[in-house]
Amino acid sequence: MRPYLVILLAACVTLPGMARADIAPLEARALATDAVDTLCELNKRVATGYYHSGEWDKSVMAMDRVIVLDPQDIEPYSSAAWLLWGENNPEIVMDYYLRMIAANPTEPQAYFEAGYYYYINQRNYAAALPYLEKSVALGLSSPTRHLYGHCLERLGRAEDALAFWRTVLAEEPTNEVAQRQIARLTGETPPPATSTEETTESTKQ
Repeated sequence: MRPYLVILLAACVTLPGMARADIAPLEARALATDAVDTLCELNKRVATGYYHSGEWDKSVMAMDRVIVLDPQDIEPYSSAAWLLWGENNPEIVMDYYLRMIAANPTEPQAYFEAGYYYYINQRNYAAALPYLEKSVALGLSSPTRHLYGHCLERLGRAEDALAFWRTVLAEEPTNEVAQRQIARLTGETPPPATSTEETTESTKQ
């Protein structure tokens, strides 16, 4: 069945009640919300199907429909941008991240996604830093926020990186990554590892 037909059928199932003349405002709002949620979920499934079949352009189009329906949902922006990483066109990719940030200005993950793209895909640490810094300022948690410390070091700002790691350790006394980064930057002997550390620079967690 074609994706648009599935979406149309879903709309036919969820929207009829909204046409009643006696419908209360709160009920109408609830029905509208349910309809939007249903359409968003269907488009996400369509996008996933296209992704697995290798039709990434159609997957991006499906995510675009979700963005129109629910601009506050970070996932479709992030997924569409990631699918476009291979296009080697930063302007197109960043358009998704910038729209995501505009729609979610207080969401730390939105800024992190933009910084992560610049850091990992573009190796543009100067461009990544302001986004990572903003994400940390808005409360991004570990281990994701560790990338900010790595970015500071990449830019030769070892003292700032050390200050960041000390802040992390003060908030998380058992954070092994912070312990080891501080030991490395200060020349101290690092504590023995008690668990597998994440590699923030190579994998997004």
